Amino acid sequence: MPRATPLDGGAGAGGTQAGTISSGTVSLAYLRAVLDHGERQGIAPAEQLRAVGVPPEVLRETGSQTAARIPGAAYLALMDWLEQATGDADVGLRAGAAFAPRHYAEMGYVVLTTPTVRDAILQGIRYEVLANDIGGTRLIETPQSACMTWEARHATLSRHAHELHMATWVVFARWLIGSQHVATQIEFPHAAPADTRLHAEVFGCSVVFSAARHAMHIDRALLDLPSLQADAGMQAQMTRIADSQLQQIVPAGADALAQARACIRARLPQGEVPIADVAAHLCLPVRTLQRRLQAQGISYSQLVDNVRQALARQYLAEPGLSLAQCAMRLGYSEQSAFTHAFKRWTGETPHGWRRKGRTA
Repeated sequence: MPRATPLDGGAGAGGTQAGTISSGTVSLAYLRAVLDHGERQGIAPAEQLRAVGVPPEVLRETGSQTAARIPGAAYLALMDWLEQATGDADVGLRAGAAFAPRHYAEMGYVVLTTPTVRDAILQGIRYEVLANDIGGTRLIETPQSACMTWEARHATLSRHAHELHMATWVVFARWLIGSQHVATQIEFPHAAPADTRLHAEVFGCSVVFSAARHAMHIDRALLDLPSLQADAGMQAQMTRIADSQLQQIVPAGADALAQARACIRARLPQGEVPIADVAAHLCLPVRTLQRRLQAQGISYSQLVDNVRQALARQYLAEPGLSLAQCAMRLGYSEQSAFTHAFKRWTGETPHGWRRKGRTA
């Protein structure tokens, strides 16, 4: 988790409550993508922040735009509030489509000035926490194709958060290689909105809703294309700054916790995830991973349990998933094991929870 102290701020406005995310923050630079969109709609940034309980004084921050951190719940609530205030259901998508390098601060220029598209993606993953730690990106390559995924690190993320983040990928790809549309298919975990015309305009490809993940599929050959913005000198300079910021924000062990969480999430659909598998994925000895998790106040079994609990609530909010499918995605071999665990977490059965329409 970020070492910088997050600003006090609630998330009582809009449809996202403060409890939606157990932890997680976004940088002030990343938040400005939403504030800038709201300002284009005639709403002053200070008014937007007050609406979700964030002190407007943060706008006068004179230090690094990545060091100033905003609670993730307030970030989500801001987009919900803007939807209500403007009547625009595509708030996140519009904000993401207008994304600029400055919204990633130094990290944005590190990504833009890399030699190839693959390098840009890998550098983006390396420094992602500088922008936010509410989600984590992975690059998956096969001999024929490539896919980027983004997974919530703590709990369910809103439609606006997913659409903003996906749009930033498209915008950056456009800057890197000059192509208007780069994706062959987009996947979103949320249900399709009533009007998807803007999605077609922004992404220019098939968009699948109610999917099992947040993913952008691309032609693998794109990864080897040179960046139009490649600049070795600028990249070296921005990388030094980004490395320094990373050391200030991420304490020892926190990166291992985030990476372990993401690995568990990705592998649960295949069954139980032994700690040895996660340690191997992180290129760490098992005992080293155990010590790093302990330094963050959590054991491996607790981490797996926390990941399953967060995912369970997310999956139960998807009416198209049966309880057996939920159990399978959570790595349980039997639905009864899922039911037992869910009752331990909530005091209710998964069926009872779903019947009451509870998603938080």
